[in-house]
Amino acid sequence: MYSNFASIYDRLMQDVPYAGWMRYLARLFAKHNIKPEEILDIGCGTGNVTIPLAEMGYKLTGLDMSPEMLAVAEEKARSKGLKVNLLCQDMRAMDLADLSFDLVTSMTDSLNYISNASELQHVFRQAYNQLKDIGWFIFDLNSAFKIKEVFGNNVFTLLDEDIAYIWENSYDEAGRTCYMDLTFFVRKADGRYHRFSEEHSETAYETSEVCELLKQAGFTVHAVYGEDSLNEPTSTTERIYFVAQKA
Repeated sequence: MYSNFASIYDRLMQDVPYAGWMRYLARLFAKHNIKPEEILDIGCGTGNVTIPLAEMGYKLTGLDMSPEMLAVAEEKARSKGLKVNLLCQDMRAMDLADLSFDLVTSMTDSLNYISNASELQHVFRQAYNQLKDIGWFIFDLNSAFKIKEVFGNNVFTLLDEDIAYIWENSYDEAGRTCYMDLTFFVRKADGRYHRFSEEHSETAYETSEVCELLKQAGFTVHAVYGEDSLNEPTSTTERIYFVAQKA
């Protein structure tokens, strides 16, 4: 996953409201009196959350299992003159030696890529172990509604001047998982198109289930919010934010 895709990821995500998400994170910091200095961003991808946080003056470590995505993040950080520690690791097997953080974040539904509750709880425990005493954990998830009804068994397409893709979904009710087959066509300098495919999957988790897993990992859950609000999520909320603290 995210190998060839890494080179065009930011191009295809240019309509994602990252700036709005950063303002929302700042609202959460103010609401819960969170004042971090050192932040670990897991599933950081090309750094679209990591780098803006670094620009805000925080000390950032970004972690992702895709070297291609991290290479893009590194180039972006370098171009801005930012010092960001980027690590190529699977969030399910983090090995950060003696590093500890005031805040762990995981944004843009990275945790939906964890395929079952047992592994998700293990990631929560990993995050817990990397936090300083009374440190915070903020993350988002695509809701069960979005994965089943919006992603579902649907097909999405894009046809641009130099990029096209076909995105075919298949939803597995029993596993609450949406399997995504993506085929890309990217025009090269000589006018020919490079075709490549990737397979992704996102698993849905109910809010109550996630809160219970957090508690079992040692966290106190302070709040669960619907996207871009300080209200509880509704049945049709597509992105859900969790705010938890190391107990």
